[in-house]
Amino acid sequence: MQVADILKTQFGAVSPKKIAIELEIASSKYHVMAAWVAIIFNPIFAYTDYINLRPIWLQVGAIRLFISLVTLVTLILVKRYKWPSHFLVTVPLLFISLQNAYVFSLITNKDVLGHNINFIALLIGASLFLILDIRTVVAITLLSAFATALSVARNSQLDTSNFLVQGGFLLMAVAIFMILSIRARYNLTVKEITARILLQASNEEILRQAEEVKATNENLEMLVQSRTQDLQKKNDALEEYAWINAHKLRSPVASILGLVSLMKREEVTPEVRIMMNHLQTSTERLDEVVSSITHALECGDDSTTEIKRDFKKAPLKKIPAFN
Repeated sequence: MQVADILKTQFGAVSPKKIAIELEIASSKYHVMAAWVAIIFNPIFAYTDYINLRPIWLQVGAIRLFISLVTLVTLILVKRYKWPSHFLVTVPLLFISLQNAYVFSLITNKDVLGHNINFIALLIGASLFLILDIRTVVAITLLSAFATALSVARNSQLDTSNFLVQGGFLLMAVAIFMILSIRARYNLTVKEITARILLQASNEEILRQAEEVKATNENLEMLVQSRTQDLQKKNDALEEYAWINAHKLRSPVASILGLVSLMKREEVTPEVRIMMNHLQTSTERLDEVVSSITHALECGDDSTTEIKRDFKKAPLKKIPAFN
């Protein structure tokens, strides 16, 4: 599987609910800022209406003030009832766009360029602040375009070709730019949030695995200590047995060999001498076994295995009976 496919799979595994929560956190501060900009600056722009649209500036100013109040009420309701923050920008963007579209029904050809510039400024500002779903942006843009076209068509004092030449085409281009800009910001924000969620999950998994490794190491250390103690006890027992084998067990064997050596110097019957030879042979074999066991315990070699093999190959001969 390629890296792109792996990333696509991981991104798709992130819960949409988590993305929505993080998106709300990331976008709320921009939306609150945009709402305050609309509340404060939309009425201030009535001064430009006074300069450029003096015959109708009071009518347009009243509309601006109404939109600012609606936006302020929306801001209060969003904070009080924990509504999604996109209402803070959806409401003013929709109403201000319709306000600008309505003004086209009131102005003349000489005022078109200035009003188109005001409309363009709104769209550029929206492209800088908004983090909205593309469907919402497209819906508002299409509704605004329809209202604008309707206002231009119903205004007998406004020539359509003059509207297009005096900023109409530029207004449409900026509207498309706004849609693409908001879409790009929205997608980048979603990807950044998704990557952050995956990174957080990855860090949590690393911490969990580190805790498991730590617990495993602690258990392993305890197990090693326990087995080391067991081995130490066994070694102590083997050392004690080696000492017993080398001193207490071998001492009587050596005494028997010494006694046999002394007895062979005496005059005895042939039957007794045969028995003495057998006793000496068996005792020597026993001494060899004791020595081999002692050597195996001290050096850890395979002498005991060799002794077993020797006993199997050359078993002791049965002593004949004497009448």
